Amino acid sequence: MYFQQYWRDKRLAYSGIPLNLTLDNRVADQLWVPDTYFLNDKKSFVHGVTVKNRMIRLHPDGTVLYGLRITTTAACMMDLRRYPLDEQNCTLEIESYGYTTDDIQFYWRGGNDAVTGVHKIELPQFSIVEYRLVSRNVVFATGAYPRLSLSFRLKRNIGYFILQTYMPSILITILSWVSFWINYDASAARVALGITTVLTMTTINTHLRETLPKIPYVKAIDLYLMGCFVFVFLALLEYAFVNYIFFGRGPQMQKKLAEKATKGNNGRHKYEGNRVDAHGNILLSALEIHNEVTATEVTTSVTESRNSVMSFDNSGIQYRKQSTAREGLGRSTLDRNAAQAKKNRLRRRSSQLKIKIPNLTDVNAIDRWSRIVFPVIFSLFNLIYWLYYVN
Repeated sequence: MYFQQYWRDKRLAYSGIPLNLTLDNRVADQLWVPDTYFLNDKKSFVHGVTVKNRMIRLHPDGTVLYGLRITTTAACMMDLRRYPLDEQNCTLEIESYGYTTDDIQFYWRGGNDAVTGVHKIELPQFSIVEYRLVSRNVVFATGAYPRLSLSFRLKRNIGYFILQTYMPSILITILSWVSFWINYDASAARVALGITTVLTMTTINTHLRETLPKIPYVKAIDLYLMGCFVFVFLALLEYAFVNYIFFGRGPQMQKKLAEKATKGNNGRHKYEGNRVDAHGNILLSALEIHNEVTATEVTTSVTESRNSVMSFDNSGIQYRKQSTAREGLGRSTLDRNAAQAKKNRLRRRSSQLKIKIPNLTDVNAIDRWSRIVFPVIFSLFNLIYWLYYVN
């Protein structure tokens, strides 16, 4: 920038020549100049190619114009809670280092038009919304000093972050939902896709933190990236849930039920084997005799009474000796009854398995619901985020 200062030194007034005199820059070392410095300066220098860029112009009434071509880097305290959708106020503070207000006074020459060319400045990350000039005195322990301030209101350009951060994060989040359309048994494809998207989001987060100072509070872009990371991570967990439902819990329940059924069958066969004595007699209890004599079996019992001998003992157990004439028929009847009872038991077990073990339709329903729930919630998250931070 071109930094110009005016002051009047009556000792330098001259007459007889109605012209301004432009002096060599080395004359500035022989003149009195204000001890002006930039209060929030971090690094500044005066350009020196091909000579030191200083200008001394003397007017007949003793007014001195002292111009410098300098480059300065000024510090600006920023609040990055809304980064990168933020606006910042930065100032350039100009102050006298040693002379107090008793010796010198600072003011902007030309009022609000003292600074020109601001609207032509183009910054890579910011746009200058407005600027204002302030003149005041500040008091320190050594006295009161004059201070001039040039205040800028800067608005950060969002285009760079849309292309470099927001769009990649959105696309990676959407990419993680592709696993909902992949078949449930394609474990390699779904797991690889989920882990790849999670690692990519982690890389974006790490790269962003490296370009920003270590600040203790959460920024707006941190919230967005964390939200995208949560959606990507939940998409990976969704397949873990589907895999557990179909390949984990279902087979385990089926194995337990099969073990219970096997134990029940072994006990029943053992019990039925003990009901035949050494002479081939079938042992029937009084309750079984009562259940066996039904309306359809009364006739059979009457016709078979001639060929069978029944006797009771003191324990209430009836001994029925199978006759040779009806031996084949009775055995076939028992076989049919046993087969029918076994079929009934299998039907009951199969119905229990259908209730407790999810079938393929239930697993696909989880993916179908995820295809709807994830995009809807993510769209709602974006709507709330942008409405809050943009406005």
